[in-house]
Amino acid sequence: MDFSINKKSEKIKEVNVFSDGDSSEMSTWSNIPYFFTKTLIEKGIKVNRIDISPNIIFQRLFNLFVWRILNKYKKGHFYTYLRTKIHFYDVNRKIKRAVKKYNKADVNIFISFSHSSKQFDKRPVILFCDWTINYYFTYFLQRQPDILERQSLLRQDREIKNSDLVVSLFPGVAKYMENYYKGSKVLYLGNVVNSELSVSEEDLMHIKSISKDILFIGSKRYFEGANILIECFSFLQKEIPGLRLHIVGMKEGDFSHIPPNVTCYGYLDKGVDQQRAIYYELLSNARVVVNTTPKWGAFSSTIEAMYFYCPVITTAYNEFVETFGSEITFGYYGDAEDKQQLCLLLKNIFLDKSYEKMCREAHKAVEGFTWSAYIDKLLIRADELI
Repeated sequence: MDFSINKKSEKIKEVNVFSDGDSSEMSTWSNIPYFFTKTLIEKGIKVNRIDISPNIIFQRLFNLFVWRILNKYKKGHFYTYLRTKIHFYDVNRKIKRAVKKYNKADVNIFISFSHSSKQFDKRPVILFCDWTINYYFTYFLQRQPDILERQSLLRQDREIKNSDLVVSLFPGVAKYMENYYKGSKVLYLGNVVNSELSVSEEDLMHIKSISKDILFIGSKRYFEGANILIECFSFLQKEIPGLRLHIVGMKEGDFSHIPPNVTCYGYLDKGVDQQRAIYYELLSNARVVVNTTPKWGAFSSTIEAMYFYCPVITTAYNEFVETFGSEITFGYYGDAEDKQQLCLLLKNIFLDKSYEKMCREAHKAVEGFTWSAYIDKLLIRADELI
């Protein structure tokens, strides 16, 4: 897909941006609201930030009296406070107040698929997010929603159908939504690297060419991928002296056994200077980033690592293949359950004479994924709505 841009917005001067959390904080939802609003401001657009995060008291009461009971009888239940009708009404109240307060904005943008201002305001509505509840049940959970879960799904469906433009970060999800929401305008505009740092090829290539650091990034939901990597690491330590494994997003206590030379950092918040410095040092020093969790390999952190000239080992999950193709030149696709194969692929990363070429190919594959280019494309589409 050609992501080149020849013109920028001529009509959008002010926008209302609604997000689940403070969009001025880097730690809010994988940094996306922060970069989204920051880039709009850098382009001279006035941004009214509206936080539609849940009422803490209501959420705590729900978790105490409702979620605990639901989860007791049905583990992994999707019906959190964010999916309740109470939260939906509370957010609508905030939206109604915000559109009245910021009545000069040209468009209302929601970093969510679950909420919209359409019933309160005539201005165009753009929804921007990753995937829908329906897609989550179909692809990840592979089950039908129960009666409570279905209510939140139907509410989201209504908001999407009533919006003027819907943008997904992933090409496969966009195709799924376009087919599911007949008549709704759904777009895929590419993806983005959530980094403020510029990188030096010369400096990083020197570091990586002698590095023996393996990097894994992912929370507890990626446990399966981290666990098999730890097993492979224990084996490879005998063959590659000085090998080290760094795990971001999980702590030592999350695993039954941690071998020597494995460091677990837990969650690193890029909104905290010291933690951000550690995170970028790990990306800079890593010889490879690995996450072979089935169905999803932490896409956002993977492409950020690629931006730092880091080859990858991941599974051929839908969105990665849709974005980069069924064959990649910047690493390897592996089988999520094949420990022996993963060990061989890791050895290749350390032995392959074309390693530096893989590093350059990794960066090349995502160098166009800038927030500036992405927002330009979004604003061009927004112009058409005015």
